[in-house]
Amino acid sequence: MGGFSPELAAGVRALVSPYGVVSEVVPGTPVRGLTGLSLASARVNGAPGVERPEEFRGSGRSPAGPGDAELIAIAEAAERYAGADFPGSEERWATVAELDGPVLDMTAVPRCSETEYASGHCPVVPFRADEPIRWQRGLDMASGEAVWVPSVMARHGMRRLAPAERFWNRISTGYAVHSDPAEALLRGLCEVCERDSAALVWQQMLPLPRIEFTRPTAELSALLAHGERHFVTTHFYDATTDIGVPTVYCVQVAEYDDSCHRSVGCSVGRDLTEAAQKALLEAIPARAVFHRADPDAYALVMAGAQFMGRPERRHAFDFLLEQSRTRRVEDGTSLPRHAGQALAQVVGALSERGMQAVAVDRTTRELAAAGLTAVCVVVPGLQPLTFHRYGQYRAHPRLYSAPVAMGCPSRPEEELNPWPQPFL
Repeated sequence: MGGFSPELAAGVRALVSPYGVVSEVVPGTPVRGLTGLSLASARVNGAPGVERPEEFRGSGRSPAGPGDAELIAIAEAAERYAGADFPGSEERWATVAELDGPVLDMTAVPRCSETEYASGHCPVVPFRADEPIRWQRGLDMASGEAVWVPSVMARHGMRRLAPAERFWNRISTGYAVHSDPAEALLRGLCEVCERDSAALVWQQMLPLPRIEFTRPTAELSALLAHGERHFVTTHFYDATTDIGVPTVYCVQVAEYDDSCHRSVGCSVGRDLTEAAQKALLEAIPARAVFHRADPDAYALVMAGAQFMGRPERRHAFDFLLEQSRTRRVEDGTSLPRHAGQALAQVVGALSERGMQAVAVDRTTRELAAAGLTAVCVVVPGLQPLTFHRYGQYRAHPRLYSAPVAMGCPSRPEEELNPWPQPFL
């Protein structure tokens, strides 16, 4: 969330106080040799239902200066706050049959495979329509119709889960905050598409084409030059799926770093150049995390990345690094700059494939007073990204149909990538 107007910046900063949405904002540790990149972090101030406080922080990184990085961190913290345990006025305990009106297509909700469920380590259970769970209202993004959505899918900070609600892995995918409601919806939807791509690339070991940049932007060139000065090489791949949201998957190779020998990033943008720069902005400051994570705690977000960063597992990335097929960045897909037009394009692509996208309004009074709209977007037809080794939703049809739609081979479950998800 960049490009803050003076009025919006004032509203966002008003969220920071000992009693506000954000309790504090602190500068991040500078990246050595990269003086043009500013970092910041922000902490949510006691959001209700915070069982996992590490997930209720915001981070900001910006080449536009420390002020912009702080605003981005506050906005991301506000996004996390929107996912806390605020039930909403229409929440109901009910089975599917007891609900009045349209319900999210629960037959399309991703499931783990029988192998995963039987492993003894799977973090989720199969959904059961005859068991009561909590539901809240959302909006079908194609029809505009009100739809009942399981609360656990629209509130990642939900606490005290009933056994039947544990079919979904709670994570902040699909949440977005912005001053423009259409832009908030677009960003939430595109993040779901981004995570879909990251999950597909790794599990199916997709042979993606490398991206060739004819004229990289000055900012992207500076980031790449910084890596080269520190013996880090970055490889970019076009990970755009059949949905058409420009997506870049990058692999960084640091031959002399025993803790972070390989690392990945994945981001979306209006075009491939923007997506590549965002992926790199995420990857560069995140490298320090590898030196602090517990390699045995697979359920932690950063544990898989740290585990896969070790030199002895470098060959797990060969399915990408050994690719010679290339694609010019100019030949990649793009989205309109106008948020409403881009939103219509992505929703239309999903509808053409029979995929329902539902948005849930998560705007609290505090965020509305700051001029912000908060949403959570749910798309059951897309592949979720999870960090649990034994809960990758390997029975979801999308995992096997998407590679074919992207012009790649599709592997059966027994041939999927056995290594933990390295995405951070």
